[in-house]
Amino acid sequence: GDVILVSEGHAETITTAGAIALDVAGITIICLGSGAARPTVTFGSTDNTASILVTAANITWIGGLLIANDDAMTNPIHVQAADFSIETTFRDTSSTVEAARAILTTAAAERLTVRLRYEGQTGGDACVNAIRLVGCDEADIEVDFYGKARTAVVEFVTTLCTNVKVRGRFYVSGTTDDVIAGDMVICDDTTGKWIVTTGSPT
Repeated sequence: GDVILVSEGHAETITTAGAIALDVAGITIICLGSGAARPTVTFGSTDNTASILVTAANITWIGGLLIANDDAMTNPIHVQAADFSIETTFRDTSSTVEAARAILTTAAAERLTVRLRYEGQTGGDACVNAIRLVGCDEADIEVDFYGKARTAVVEFVTTLCTNVKVRGRFYVSGTTDDVIAGDMVICDDTTGKWIVTTGSPT
């Protein structure tokens, strides 16, 4: 039940996996401020596995700015527990320094709630997806995406996901990949085949 208030202008740089460990059930982190005054968490510079690791249930994260500062970062927000809720902005540094994704789950991440503004790049090639769900059930996902996702904005992989709702606004830049459509929003390869939802970017 504790609430942690992160001060306006506060900055953290994390360089290893699980450097911020959200391991106490039921806490809420509220990042104060807006715009350039928001608290920031910068991931990496030498380790593309630098992450916020969520291992306890019923945790809420509100606000702040998360920044990818190492190319092809694999799991900046790594969710391994149920009932995690996050509302935040994720930003790539440049077209040569961008994450593979912002959020990765395990099958333990049931009832996930995400409100994500993803400020990507259109000139890079590292972004695979904004969110990768692995065996996630009962998820409610809203994404405001700008960038170039090589696979999809939201991808389901490895383990079946059920009852997942995805909505938002997407601008997905064209890709040179001959397989992946430039306007792909959601894809599912958990059964070894592509099930694709596409639509004109907005």
